[in-house]
Amino acid sequence: MNDRSLAGYMYPQLERLEKELESKQNQLNCLMRITQAINANMAASELFDMYSQFLQTELGVKRLAVLFREKEGWVCKKAIRYKADHMDELVRVLVTKYKDFGKVGELSHELMKPFELVIPVFHKEDPLAYVLIGDLEESNEAYDRFKFMITITNVVAVAIENKRLFNQQIKQEAYNKELELAKNVQQMLIPSSLPKEEHFELSSIYRPHSNIGGDYFDYCKFDDGSFVICMADVSGKGIPAALLMANFQATLRSALRIYDQLDDLVQHLNKTIVDTTKSERIITFFILKYDKGKNVINYVNAGHNPPIYISGDQKRWLKDGCTILGAEDHLENITVGEVEMDDEETFIVLYTDGLTDLRDGSGAYFDEDMISDFACSHRNDSATNFNKKLLEELEKFKGKQAYPDDIAVLTAKIKPSK
Repeated sequence: MNDRSLAGYMYPQLERLEKELESKQNQLNCLMRITQAINANMAASELFDMYSQFLQTELGVKRLAVLFREKEGWVCKKAIRYKADHMDELVRVLVTKYKDFGKVGELSHELMKPFELVIPVFHKEDPLAYVLIGDLEESNEAYDRFKFMITITNVVAVAIENKRLFNQQIKQEAYNKELELAKNVQQMLIPSSLPKEEHFELSSIYRPHSNIGGDYFDYCKFDDGSFVICMADVSGKGIPAALLMANFQATLRSALRIYDQLDDLVQHLNKTIVDTTKSERIITFFILKYDKGKNVINYVNAGHNPPIYISGDQKRWLKDGCTILGAEDHLENITVGEVEMDDEETFIVLYTDGLTDLRDGSGAYFDEDMISDFACSHRNDSATNFNKKLLEELEKFKGKQAYPDDIAVLTAKIKPSK
């Protein structure tokens, strides 16, 4: 072979090698830029832009659809010369037919016809993403180009999924901290001890749902031996509900020193809640005041589950009051209920709707009739023993069913002085 023939043979080979080297260098540079972007915590949308731009400029992709699985479902994150219609059907075809990288054949589903290649990305058996590629430029390095497409697609998809999982973990940790803080606030608001005296006993059951409760109860005794008991159920969960409950408790305890009449006190509480929450949250509330000197009970029920009152043969539900707190600027027609007590022992059971929401295995509720029957059957027990037996009854009633909501019970037993 003479020198001219050798040169004619070598130059095309060298030119091809130079092009391959340049292509490899471009691929390496792209991979490095994407890796740096991932390490710099670039936003997912910017990563998708960088990825799709590289496919167009360096790998000759003219048509593209990037489908990514998110919490809400599959989303088309990037589309070039393609309108992402019929997403549900397209994803069904992809999940059913395409487990590995492959070409789109002539007999493929109609929705796949605009494309030539499918690149799936899986985590174990779960699909994370599908990249659909069409209108590829002709190239002699098709195999190497396909391999690099698969590599860079997996790098980007896995990085975005890891970012999603990391953000989800951060949100979960923040949520857990919020729950813990709300739980601590709640525990500070619930009385740590209740009175057990010769003529008066209080006992409680408190079962917060998922460690956070919207239920609240309290007790306040006055110098003359009179006292107030109350129960509330704050709408919502977490920190907002816990903060509202803390504000409500502080307002209530302050108001008890100012307002002698329960209707004035409840009106004040309502106004404070409306001013604080702008009517975005509501509170059901029950308050009872026992006047020891007159041996009289006055109460207001603001949309709360009616407590049951039992004294001798007398039984009634304490329903008088008004609407829920926080819904209206001014409460109209607050009715203050009154019960003149006799010399009999009096049994009063306050509870939140978590008690009546409880179901057994057949779906039946622990309703007011069951509460009434149980209270009548155990009215001679002390308040402490009553609650102990009630809790046992609830556990037996629900069986393997979970508690659906917070449960709070406040039981009072009053023995009038002779």
